[in-house]
Amino acid sequence: MRVALISENTYPYVRRGAATWCQQLLHGLDQHTFHLVALISGGQVPEPAYPIPSNVSAVSAYPVNGRPVRHRNRPAATAAAVILCRGFLSEETGMFTDGLRRLADLAVGAHPLHGVPLADVLLDAWQASRQPDSPRMSVREARSAAESIEYALRPLAVRLPPVDLCHPVASGLPLLVALAAKWRSGTPFMLSEHGTYLRSVDGSVSGASAAVRSALLRFYRALTRLGYAEAALIAPVSRFNQRWELRHGADPAKVVVVPGGVEPLRYPVLPNEPLVPTVVWVGRMVPRKDLHTLIRAFRRVRDAVPHAGLRLVGPQDDLAYVASCRRLVDRLSLGGVVRFDDPVQSSRQAFAAGHLVALSSVAEDMPYPVVEAMMCGRPTVSTDVGAVAEVVGDTGVIVPPGDPVALAGACVDLLADPARRRRLGAAGRARALRLYTVDTVRRAYTHLYREVTAA
Repeated sequence: MRVALISENTYPYVRRGAATWCQQLLHGLDQHTFHLVALISGGQVPEPAYPIPSNVSAVSAYPVNGRPVRHRNRPAATAAAVILCRGFLSEETGMFTDGLRRLADLAVGAHPLHGVPLADVLLDAWQASRQPDSPRMSVREARSAAESIEYALRPLAVRLPPVDLCHPVASGLPLLVALAAKWRSGTPFMLSEHGTYLRSVDGSVSGASAAVRSALLRFYRALTRLGYAEAALIAPVSRFNQRWELRHGADPAKVVVVPGGVEPLRYPVLPNEPLVPTVVWVGRMVPRKDLHTLIRAFRRVRDAVPHAGLRLVGPQDDLAYVASCRRLVDRLSLGGVVRFDDPVQSSRQAFAAGHLVALSSVAEDMPYPVVEAMMCGRPTVSTDVGAVAEVVGDTGVIVPPGDPVALAGACVDLLADPARRRRLGAAGRARALRLYTVDTVRRAYTHLYREVTAA
């Protein structure tokens, strides 16, 4: 089977998002041939961050913000843009679909909206569909929203070689490539969602004006619902994401939950604990991981367990946020007790330095550090967000997000109870081996690929 695997700003060029998942999937599906389609936001295509598997026939990188080629049918593109904008602003699904399909048909070697006065089109559509309680949209706001929409629609210009199946690993821009291929050549697609694109868009536009935010959310909501309707199958990594998809119109019969997995051989049981009682956190140091709550909780842990230490391990992606965490450490007199460690080759190295693993996020999709800790036999204390509770089950401790008192109490209780740590660690590993291995993911996708192409 020939499969186009479509991603945005991840595989095979960047080690984040769904990149590791893509690499694991390809290595286990040697019977298929993959064409990698990578949408890149940067101007230049970087060197691959992963070795390309032997079952990959080609890698096509498309810089989305490169200079678009002007098309020759501007009146038709403008007419399609009018239908598209009026469709998503008035929440008319059929109109939005018609406009998008017209743009896909026009995107032959060129981006169909290049040269189209999209800001004027959007402003006219906004005024035509505006309700009495809706905000007004200025010319500047229309330009801002139009710029984002124009950028988002550029993947319609991507033309794929003949394949049997398209597999976008996220909604949004990768979905547009799959939609265009389906409409042009009848190629079916299945959609994997590791997170929910619409939820991430909501966060990314939170600082925009009310009019811009409303326009962009309506556009992405319409695109998401259209993608769910057109997909042959939808494969979220959790029931949490499944519930989100169903609320946004996905057909329950087409949604199959396939949790992410890790390789057990890479995460054997850690037989020993360190001498000093230590809490370990692993991840990207960004605001949604809520390290402030963890640091505040650890002040209480330190008061109850005087020799305890906290290790924060991972890339410091948001330098301003990390600086605020360091200032909080100093204010709470935890200097020298809380360590900010660089990323390690394997999270198992970090877990080996702790008695338990903490997760303090305020938003989380598939919590891979928790799964990896469970596989290593380390007990976990996690906040009840996203898919965390369904992943952990009864093998770890779950606390409310943003609550340093509850987080501290759970950590102190576990640090004081070696027998419970061993019991939860063993139960966590058994659960991870049963539900969250890479082989389980590969078997599921082998079956789903056959199901989609046989339909």
